[in-house]
Amino acid sequence: MSDTHHPDEWSPEERRALRLAVDARRERQARASRIAAVVLMLLVGGGVLLRVPPSWWVPAAGAAALLATAFRLVNWKCPNCGERLPTRRWPDVCPGCGAPLE
Repeated sequence: MSDTHHPDEWSPEERRALRLAVDARRERQARASRIAAVVLMLLVGGGVLLRVPPSWWVPAAGAAALLATAFRLVNWKCPNCGERLPTRRWPDVCPGCGAPLE
């Protein structure tokens, strides 16, 4: 969906398609975060409760956390231009291309 014309010139269909793409990325991000949290809790909880040596479950928990972070970095981009979106505050427009995100 990489349009190069100015966002003010976008048709309602183009804006709707961009909004649906942003919503899909947001939902995918939330789902992945929940899965990563459950995996980390199971790794740590299972390792502690089953008295597995920390040298086994700590690297696995670290790898799971790194994979979750890598997914977030890859997924959380503007569907129009591919620029990383801010995570602390939700902007009205993409900082890279000016696409309307709301």
